[in-house]
Amino acid sequence: KLADIINVSSGRCWSSDQYNPCPAVTLKDEQGNDKLVPAKNDYNGGFVVDLMRKDLGLALDAAKACQANTPMAASVSQLYDMIAQRGFGDKDFGFIYQFVKGAEGNSDATKTYGA
Repeated sequence: KLADIINVSSGRCWSSDQYNPCPAVTLKDEQGNDKLVPAKNDYNGGFVVDLMRKDLGLALDAAKACQANTPMAASVSQLYDMIAQRGFGDKDFGFIYQFVKGAEGNSDATKTYGA
């Protein structure tokens, strides 16, 4: 699995080994039990999209005040805005995985998610 390879390499990070947004990836706790992360719970619980949008907005405002160019943050902010506009603001921020996955060749990203 790709996640297994990433998690033993320099790509390892919190979102890949503790909070993976892909529901097909099963993460284990210290005792070897399956972890119940939002991706395994219909993206319920966790840090919701609407709060991520607020925090990204604050970060973008701070960057603007410092005249820092943050094109990736601006792009991600737009994606989260689109997710919220489609009624998924109460889902965990990892829902962006489903949104982007559904957006490939599909103008209605929610079809892939099944909502």
